[in-house]
Amino acid sequence: MDTSDAAKKIDAQKHHSAQNDDVFIDRLNHRYTVTMLLVFATIVTTQQYYMAPIKCWVPAHFKEYYEKYADDVCWIMNTYYIPLDHDIPHAETIRYEQTLKYYQWSPFILLFMAFCFYFPRMLWRSLNDKSGLDIERLVDALLKLQQADQHAEREKAIEHIKNLIRVYVENRYLSPTQSDNHPKKFFEKFYDSLTFWRHRHLSSFIVLLFTFVKFLFLFNSLVQIFLLNAFLGNDYHLFGFEMLAKFIRGHDWGESKRFPRVTLCDFHVREVGITHRYTVQCVLPINLFNEKIFLILWFWILLLAAVNIGDFISWLSRIISVNSRSAYVRRKLAINRAAINEPIDKSISFEQIKLDEEHRSKAFVRDYLQEDGCFVLRLLARNGQDIIVGEIIDRLYKRFCITYHR
Repeated sequence: MDTSDAAKKIDAQKHHSAQNDDVFIDRLNHRYTVTMLLVFATIVTTQQYYMAPIKCWVPAHFKEYYEKYADDVCWIMNTYYIPLDHDIPHAETIRYEQTLKYYQWSPFILLFMAFCFYFPRMLWRSLNDKSGLDIERLVDALLKLQQADQHAEREKAIEHIKNLIRVYVENRYLSPTQSDNHPKKFFEKFYDSLTFWRHRHLSSFIVLLFTFVKFLFLFNSLVQIFLLNAFLGNDYHLFGFEMLAKFIRGHDWGESKRFPRVTLCDFHVREVGITHRYTVQCVLPINLFNEKIFLILWFWILLLAAVNIGDFISWLSRIISVNSRSAYVRRKLAINRAAINEPIDKSISFEQIKLDEEHRSKAFVRDYLQEDGCFVLRLLARNGQDIIVGEIIDRLYKRFCITYHR
């Protein structure tokens, strides 16, 4: 085995371990974003549970265990932020309005966000697996095929992938002699599309599922900013704009009202016959991390939402257009047909042969493969080798011509 073959195998094994059965934009959501959130959650959790997340400046007469109690009670019961150049208000209602309620829950907020970004992926894997055509299994077989050295192994793997797709599309294929005498009305088809998870034998089940998953990725990225605004408060949805404005003007970030590092805390200590009220000043080192983490997330989610919007619009334009849905398969079929020198019946004109070939190709794409077949082949090409997928298409076409379109 030479160096180039070894490099190809290493590259194939790398892709095999990734188990890509979708497109890169989807992986930005469920893989890279989730990984980023888990790393951030680990950082905040380490700071919160293994280091000192809060330290309060207590009166001089407090003993060590009093100081520890003050730190714990202020961490649990929340602190509030009053700028250093403002007097501390006497009214408790004003103090309560400035309360910071998020810092204890930062790891859980990040973990919840990670779950929201991964949930569409869970749905895709769960329902796709039950459709009758496990795309992850197909990609796995395709990647193993790329590592095959022997011709016999390669032929066996291509035939295996072809048969998996063939069984799926033929279970949904309705030949002209088997056509339904009572075709469904438009509204019935529309209702079936909206409730596609109940109709696994739809010719567009996987396409509709993929569209729904993409919509969930888009919806999640748009809603995340507003969910963070509800969790964190203090107009978080404007946080990135304000930081940009400070950066452009050359101002120091300084003390942030959203993630203040110095806060105040009120607590009571009860003794026999008397209750003491204390207001102490506390330092929140954890907010050094929270500020940077949630600023990065603000820009990342905004970028992700923009990418998801563009990707969803592009995807809708492809599935709405009949030609776009099957363009890849028709192009590969035309290339493969042109490369094959088949015997020509001299009694039939070249124009008639070309017309018959075009008619068979359209029937193959429109009636045999249908929406799901074309989509699966295109997805395999995105995650594997285009040449191999072209060969699979050619074998499926030959099977169609021999069995259904003599």
